Amino acid sequence: MTTEIQRAFVIQPGVIRLTPDELPSPAPDEVLLRTTKTLISPGTERAIMLNLPGLAVQYPKSVGYSHVGEIVQVGADVRSLKIGDRVASKSRHASHALVKEALCHQLPPKLDDEHATFFQLLATSLQAVRKTRLELGEAAAVLGAGLVGQLALQVLRLAGAMPAVAIDNHQGRLNLAHELGADEIASAAKAAEDSIATGALADSFQVVVEATGNPAALQTACDITAFGGRIALLGSSRGATESFDFYKRVHKKGITLIGAHIDTAARLSSAPGWWTMRDEQRTALQLLHNGRVKVAPLISHRFHWGEIGAAYDLLTEWNLDALGIMIDWF
Repeated sequence: MTTEIQRAFVIQPGVIRLTPDELPSPAPDEVLLRTTKTLISPGTERAIMLNLPGLAVQYPKSVGYSHVGEIVQVGADVRSLKIGDRVASKSRHASHALVKEALCHQLPPKLDDEHATFFQLLATSLQAVRKTRLELGEAAAVLGAGLVGQLALQVLRLAGAMPAVAIDNHQGRLNLAHELGADEIASAAKAAEDSIATGALADSFQVVVEATGNPAALQTACDITAFGGRIALLGSSRGATESFDFYKRVHKKGITLIGAHIDTAARLSSAPGWWTMRDEQRTALQLLHNGRVKVAPLISHRFHWGEIGAAYDLLTEWNLDALGIMIDWF
């Protein structure tokens, strides 16, 4: 028995379409989900949509990895989940998904579906902050107050950063960061001025999370990092950083650069500072459930699945007022 579905594909750069497809019945270790909500990851999905540098995309390309759905069918060997359970997974933007039982996270009863879709981006932010080994009382900054930067800022506060500072050029994003708990907000343009060496933000932070994905931002990140500080490269840079003086900016300051791409998570078991992605995802869902990370203010747009083209138009236009773009599939 098969299930007719709708699946989103970037057909070619700049063009997204909903395509009919069919899914078979679940394998013994799989569950079939009817999607309720998916969340667009602005940085990654914009890069795929526009074929930005740093990717090797073969089109058509399915997109998305922040998915919540309800189980409508289970495989013969599934034991921990049942029909009717709500689960989060890294499934694509589609009306239904087949997922292995081991890759699903059952949602707490009181966790809203929309809020739960943030679990993967929050897990991504968690692993980046964890790798910095932030200590209670250290000053920390997030460079870039987009969606993942807003989440990283809240994680830094939870981890004990004092102060936790948001740096961006968009005043609306800075205001939101302040609403979500930033101790201070600052303009990225001012932080990047040639006078940074004597500026207010120079050498200020033991920990910096670079969340812009802008190749040039690494220079600013180094300038505001204190001697012996750590920089987590959370944003996926699309292109090369030009004319970068490693001797002056990194070597002489004793800075540690930390590659914090999601693929750098531990594979087999968690250890201090280096957790598996499943453990990070589980922690993210607990933080969301307990209200320790706020995501409701981050939802800027909602679209019905039939309007997914309009949702992606926000990415191609790089609308800076767009943060959490939610797709409703129910």
